[in-house]
Amino acid sequence: MLKRFLLIALLSALSCETKKERASANIIEISNSGVSGKAIFIKTSKGTKLTLSLDGKRNTTVAAHIHSGNECDYIDGRKAMGHWNPTGEDHGYWGAESFHSGDLGNIKLNGEGKGELVVVDNNKRWSLEKTGNKSVVGKTIIIHSGYDDGTSQPTGNAGGRVGCGVIVTGFFDK
Repeated sequence: MLKRFLLIALLSALSCETKKERASANIIEISNSGVSGKAIFIKTSKGTKLTLSLDGKRNTTVAAHIHSGNECDYIDGRKAMGHWNPTGEDHGYWGAESFHSGDLGNIKLNGEGKGELVVVDNNKRWSLEKTGNKSVVGKTIIIHSGYDDGTSQPTGNAGGRVGCGVIVTGFFDK
């Protein structure tokens, strides 16, 4: 009986720990753009890992950023506000000398309109806690219609907003 109780307690603790160390966003199209997808953040031993999977227009490249707003309006994406930049740095590519904590990069969509971007934050810029200046929770992920050039300030000249999702704790499997 004691062994069974300890096993249940251990499994419950592990289950709670997993929920604390995951966040996700369901990406929904803006203005009938056809863009959809999901973002999954998982805390790993190497840092927080983001896997961003998209469906959209075939054979294109789109940019992805974390924005500072906490809602999506799906009309023009303006409620997502501007790029999330808690360190006050210039816009750039992830891992460059200077970049926003929300500068995720470009995603090439293949002939079927599918693409994926994986980013591992080994610089400890991101947290999956519900609060704090490093927390991605409650922020938005915006997908832009074009390529991020990595240099134009403050947004990389990435084009209009075509997809949006609010980052929440837990895991979407939709």
